[in-house]
Amino acid sequence: MNETQHHTSDSAPSHRHARDGGETRREFLEHTSAGIAAAALSSLPSMATAQDHHAHEHHPDMGPLLAKELAHPFNQDPEKWLDAHEQEWKECFDCSSEPVTEVTVLCIDERMMLESKTESGRRVLRVAGSGILWKNADEFVDAVVAYVKAHSGNRPLTAMKIRISSHGDEKGKGCGAAGIKYGSETNPDQCARDEQNNVIVAKLRERGIDAEFIGDKEMRAEPHTAIGAAIDCTAGRLQRLPGLNTFVIAMPDNFEYTVKEAILALKISTGSHAYGEQLKQFTFVIFSDPAHPETAKTIEAALQEQTKEYTAKGMDIRFVTRKAPSVK
Repeated sequence: MNETQHHTSDSAPSHRHARDGGETRREFLEHTSAGIAAAALSSLPSMATAQDHHAHEHHPDMGPLLAKELAHPFNQDPEKWLDAHEQEWKECFDCSSEPVTEVTVLCIDERMMLESKTESGRRVLRVAGSGILWKNADEFVDAVVAYVKAHSGNRPLTAMKIRISSHGDEKGKGCGAAGIKYGSETNPDQCARDEQNNVIVAKLRERGIDAEFIGDKEMRAEPHTAIGAAIDCTAGRLQRLPGLNTFVIAMPDNFEYTVKEAILALKISTGSHAYGEQLKQFTFVIFSDPAHPETAKTIEAALQEQTKEYTAKGMDIRFVTRKAPSVK
């Protein structure tokens, strides 16, 4: 373990929160140690499919962009940067106890333009392609419905608004998840929009959820440049992340997909439409939930297992954990 692999001393009695299928976090961690995470990861569509998507071809200027990222203070010393900017990143979390009224589903893509301020009662789930890479739409919808029920209290499901977004266009800003799933199609990004709007949103409405498709969210017009991923373990309380250029993963309480999509972020950064073999460093910063610290530990253990093939080749994979602020 290198010197940046320090972790907070989160410690609390284990809470038994069942994930999809009824397995608890503790049981999942045990199974991860036995190798179940590797089997789960193998079901992820091959990144090679994305290379057929014209918007994801290798960019010849990645050398200077990589040098710029490596020079950022966070990538120089993640621990030091997070300590120095603690107040800033803590303000990115919604810490109010007000009822949740709106949930926005965004892609994990680091180029997504986020909100400028944190608003009470909002949650942001960060899922690759806004959910299109899950095994099937019903599985993703089931997870979102369970998430809504867990956060709606005694209010009806229609009291919480679910906003499903997309991103990508024909100017080189395509959605990587769309390229993975629909790379053989003429317009992968439109195929993704069709699934998000006509399938995911439609199925949510059938379940009684007040859902809407909000179309393309604004994003930066540039290739993937992130060399890190932030993982939100607070059920979407992390609304923004100023000052950091990282992928962001915030799942509706599904550990296997959290691990898969965190690894997907690493694969994108080391893939042919980003830095490729030039990249020798990647940082996972995990924001743990003070109410459920075991979640972050579970995810980190699985990621350490899944990144062994990278570290075996000499890549510096860093893990940094920080405790998110508590709900007041």
